[in-house]
Amino acid sequence: MHRLKGIPEERRFLEDVIEKSGQNLLECLQCGKCTGSCPISSQTVGGPRKLIARILHGMEDAALEDPTWWYCVSCGTCANRCPVEINMYKVATALCEMAEANEVVPCEPAIHRFEELFLKSVRKHGRVQELKTVMQFNISRLQPFKDAKKGLQLMLKGAISPVQFIKGGAKDPRVADIFTRIEQIKQGEKAHES
Repeated sequence: MHRLKGIPEERRFLEDVIEKSGQNLLECLQCGKCTGSCPISSQTVGGPRKLIARILHGMEDAALEDPTWWYCVSCGTCANRCPVEINMYKVATALCEMAEANEVVPCEPAIHRFEELFLKSVRKHGRVQELKTVMQFNISRLQPFKDAKKGLQLMLKGAISPVQFIKGGAKDPRVADIFTRIEQIKQGEKAHES
């Protein structure tokens, strides 16, 4: 299989992905078992094999814009089926961090927005408040009544509580500690890079 042409930029990108993910992508056989078992692979989402091929070819822009890692559900099927044990979740996480550092626009901004709202809810309340998060997401997409019927059905069945929506939840200091440690790690990494 044709890999890198030897251009330093191509090697740098591949080496960065290998270092950040801890996965030796040079061992990839391009057998396709990962993509064959991936629940998100389709014609529009090429899957792990195509993503690794882009990385091996040094196609930084194409890899960082590839929808595969945006849609990854972290199921681990690709890693379980891989004959050389490449963990694509770790690769996807590394690409996510690299894309954020390079200010790459998400291929699916709605996913990114939902993740932000989800984490904001967890940070504030110690757990996700589903009703608030979904309402904020729908309002941000200018569809405030999109899930109103489903929400009402869930409330009537007792699955979600309007009281929780009004009151909020008790803050959990353990969750605040987790977010504080994450921020410290990020700041330490930035200081190390400088």
